[in-house]
Amino acid sequence: MKILFIPCEAGVLPHLVPLMALESQLDGRHQGAFLVPRCLHALLKRQGRCVVDIDYAPSGHAFRAQMEACGRFRPDIIVDDLSPAAYLTTRVSSKPRVAIRRTGVFPGGIPRNSAHRHSMCSPERVERFYKNCEAIWGIRPPTNLVEMCTADVNIVPGIRSVEVLPDSLHNNADYIFSGGLTLPDALVPAESPVSPAEISAFCERNRDRKLVYLTVGSILKGGGVEFREMIRYMLDEGAAVISSVEMPDLSQAFREIFFYAPFLPMHHICGKVHLMIHHCGSGTYQYAIRYQIPSICIGSRCYDRDDVAARLEELGVARYIPSARENPEFARTFRERFKDSVDKSGNWYQSAKEKVGVLKTENDLTAAAFDFAAVLDTAVENHHKGRANARLPKLVS
Repeated sequence: MKILFIPCEAGVLPHLVPLMALESQLDGRHQGAFLVPRCLHALLKRQGRCVVDIDYAPSGHAFRAQMEACGRFRPDIIVDDLSPAAYLTTRVSSKPRVAIRRTGVFPGGIPRNSAHRHSMCSPERVERFYKNCEAIWGIRPPTNLVEMCTADVNIVPGIRSVEVLPDSLHNNADYIFSGGLTLPDALVPAESPVSPAEISAFCERNRDRKLVYLTVGSILKGGGVEFREMIRYMLDEGAAVISSVEMPDLSQAFREIFFYAPFLPMHHICGKVHLMIHHCGSGTYQYAIRYQIPSICIGSRCYDRDDVAARLEELGVARYIPSARENPEFARTFRERFKDSVDKSGNWYQSAKEKVGVLKTENDLTAAAFDFAAVLDTAVENHHKGRANARLPKLVS
């Protein structure tokens, strides 16, 4: 079976990693190929992965590129992560579709805060993207993000305790949990990776301090004023901080306890730090679970992230602080939460460590039970059943 892997065209890297993790699970009966921007071709080829020779540029015509990839690679099935164009591509090409779905795109799901938006796709963007698809292709456009992700089988890259399905989907066999889909640090496609030895040396120099890892992911790269204020406060408190947020104006004394790099080896770091501060991005929180690290989740006013952050707080493994843009007490709240969250001997920290350990066990069991080859077979079967049912005459009552 030939599988074409397609990441979201609006945010390729964070949506490429789970697809690469899935492709790593294929056996000799399957052949996978990736549709990615040309700047990533050499990196993937060095790992022995097949790449379709097309520049899948985020600013280009995604649907045209996907159809061209189907013509060149001739896949039996398409696996995508939140690609708007894949809705059209799979219908025009009549290919089965496996979609990666998370909190925020489950049918029947309701955001906790109606004022929040999705991090990747606004309703307006969905409407613009499919504006002419019915006139040109005779395909009814999706009316929202949930319909945009319609697939023959859905993979949820997490665990049931965190990525909570609506009641209507609890017994739906077409939603399959995989556990966290991450890659070894050496396989993450980064142009300027930091040596793990540099991280180890920094942690060793600061072994008597609290070690904190703050990341805001690739979408919020650079962070904002509040993130820099958070870092400066933590440094003032004597913590050593590793971060993907740059602090160009630090004194030399603070530079001894601050480590910056735009791309960081997350597995290596998370095996060493005491506390993780993050925006609860699609794959970021998985590292905190895998390495049993209590977290502080910073809101971004995106319901696909903030709703998961709120869920992690309900489970007792993280503190959720709404975005500074909607929380006038953000700075004070962060300082209060930080002092408690970084105290390794404190009641909250010890309880969070124990509870995140339970989630790690659930993740390990879920990942062990996940069978990607079986998912592909089920998707093909469901697709053929759907096409057969579509040809059946309508019953007249």
